[in-house]
Amino acid sequence: MASSEGFFRTPTASQGVLRLVDLFTESTEYERSWCLPFNSLSFTAEENDSDPSWVDLPEEKKRIFYRKGTASFTSCNTPMRIRYTKENLHYCIHFRFELFPGVDLFSGIRSRWVVEDKEIIGKIVGVFSQTDPLKKLAMAQEAALSAVLKYWPVEQPLDFKEMAEFAKLLEYVRANLSSRLGVAEMARFMGWSEDHFSRKFSKVFRITPKQYLVRELLAGALELLKDPNITVREAAEELKFSSEFNFSRFVRHYAGKSPSSLRCRNVGK
Repeated sequence: MASSEGFFRTPTASQGVLRLVDLFTESTEYERSWCLPFNSLSFTAEENDSDPSWVDLPEEKKRIFYRKGTASFTSCNTPMRIRYTKENLHYCIHFRFELFPGVDLFSGIRSRWVVEDKEIIGKIVGVFSQTDPLKKLAMAQEAALSAVLKYWPVEQPLDFKEMAEFAKLLEYVRANLSSRLGVAEMARFMGWSEDHFSRKFSKVFRITPKQYLVRELLAGALELLKDPNITVREAAEELKFSSEFNFSRFVRHYAGKSPSSLRCRNVGK
């Protein structure tokens, strides 16, 4: 019987891109609602068990209490309300695993998992004990990728083949991101009427084009505010907001904090 020999190649044209969004430790008392456009991997290093911090998941009608030594993974765009006490200290790795610009592997899932895998927990802790900046980022990528593989969706809520038709448009939005970019311009790019475009986009992505633009704009704003060399005014101008006031109102509404407070936190890292 002839042996089976040959060369077999796996296509690599379509692959996910893991990008770190933010990496930080935090010990700040507050309560606010979040719906962030990226995934979050976190570890609770300190907590007061008699009055613990908590996170509410309104879609699941569930409250989860933070406990010292525990970790969690929250998929992008998951609505939640968080209360952190002053005794809480947590480590966070925010990241995206994009298949298309603005479309994450976990898009449409909206869930939060308690991480019980000791190897992943060890990787998170290891990130924040590393002093070499470049190695720290590489370790953070490894920890994030471990979470992606651990919680890889069994069933994809979105049809990525249908999304491929919009790939060039999503690249265009990312390259020309601004507050002035609207649904009409997206429809013109596709060569469709605005009504037809909105219906088809909403069917494929399960969010409206407007919601997609808001998520991309928020992600862009948060990225700019991480740069200590960029002022709030310059960030507003970069994204073509009509004023610094309108930019601040947008960020506060969707991120729960003012641009100046976010920037101060980043500058103080």
